[in-house]
Amino acid sequence: MEVVAPNLIKVFVDQRLSYVNRAGQIIWQQNIIVPLHPPYRVREEKYKPNRDYLVYYPKVEGLSNQAEQDKLNARLRELSQVKPVPADQQLDYTYTGDFDITFYQKQLLQMQLTGYNYPAGAAHGMPTMIYAIINLSNGQLYELKDLFKPNSDYVKVLSQIVGEQIKNDPQYSYVFPDTYTGISANQPFFVTADALHLYFNPYDIAPYAAGFPTFTIPFSQIMSIINTEGSFWKAFY
Repeated sequence: MEVVAPNLIKVFVDQRLSYVNRAGQIIWQQNIIVPLHPPYRVREEKYKPNRDYLVYYPKVEGLSNQAEQDKLNARLRELSQVKPVPADQQLDYTYTGDFDITFYQKQLLQMQLTGYNYPAGAAHGMPTMIYAIINLSNGQLYELKDLFKPNSDYVKVLSQIVGEQIKNDPQYSYVFPDTYTGISANQPFFVTADALHLYFNPYDIAPYAAGFPTFTIPFSQIMSIINTEGSFWKAFY
């Protein structure tokens, strides 16, 4: 806590900021609801079963079909590592999780779910990063294959592009020699307005210090295999 004015105290608890008066009344706190285009919004939920485990996870609201919304939110809790944790015993690790909205266009909502698992006594923890890419009209969570035409062999095409970037772009000189053998069919990814981004987890193809090696592929480079009539593409284009 920090006194920032005679009658105002700055409080930072569980990674969230608020201001209270000396009577303990909350004067201001961080917003827990992110409004999208009506009727959609994202609500921040908190899960803290004990002092070692803290997760802020998203709850999407406004879908027309309640069953689809419930199914989506159950999956978001799962991806955010909201799981049974004993309340009355100390864990041999600490875990923190959070989320952020990284892209929103038309009916496509993309959220980054991050986590950090720190085992007791370890030199460092292990970060995780998952993108939930959602069609708000029906609650569908997209996979990489959903962006491409059936039988397009997108794995081969994207693998070659990433391989060329590793070989020719000096910014990827940190990649371990001979570790890259191509991407997987369900390679972790996210999108922006004009590009597809493929990434690898720490240690997959590079040192821990490299974080999540990420490769950017402009849509213009792969338009021949993108399914422009598919629901994924149409959700944001």
